[in-house]
Amino acid sequence: MYVDKEIQLRPDLPSGLQRDFQELQEYYEADDWFMFDTLFEAVEASVKSYYLAGKISREDLNLIFKKYGIL
Repeated sequence: MYVDKEIQLRPDLPSGLQRDFQELQEYYEADDWFMFDTLFEAVEASVKSYYLAGKISREDLNLIFKKYGIL
């Protein structure tokens, strides 16, 4: 599990995703790997859902996956 701080996501991503990413970051910085991993699974599914609904682009999807080590 990691977060690549070099990858910047666009600031106008859907607010639900932004909240999820903020919460993930808080767990990451606190070294709370249990909560990070628990939330991470839900966030991964949410990101895919936003993509399939056309609310984020393929580029957004790829950047998010790279940032959070999904790929």
